[in-house]
Amino acid sequence: MNVNLMRMTPADRISELLGLPEEINDRASLECAVAKGLPASSVDNILNVMHAVPNLNLIAERALRRAKAEKQPLSPAKSRTLYDLARAYVVADKFYSGNGILVMRFLEKPNPDLGGATPLSMAITSPAGADAVIGVLEG
Repeated sequence: MNVNLMRMTPADRISELLGLPEEINDRASLECAVAKGLPASSVDNILNVMHAVPNLNLIAERALRRAKAEKQPLSPAKSRTLYDLARAYVVADKFYSGNGILVMRFLEKPNPDLGGATPLSMAITSPAGADAVIGVLEG
């Protein structure tokens, strides 16, 4: 079972999933945070909420260790990867009414609507990949 996301709006829930402060609660402030680089703790926060370690390496272990050790934000590119995953995860969490087991099953199971790719692997490829995963859920 996952940790329930408590904030109300989708942008606010994405911010919560990334472990960002409550004042980062809309798309513009999220985009700004991603462009500056998310804190390395965002990786741990997502994994904590998922209560599972995905089969894919979200951020290279070496880059993550370095960012944590040097107390530096993740690069904008790595931050974008986490943001895209968070966007897809929040929609899946809503679709499955907060049932973390079903969310993870959806994310890790190959999906014919995504050409046989797993939603997790698709969501972390690009913003368009995350949009495709969201489209499957909202479709």
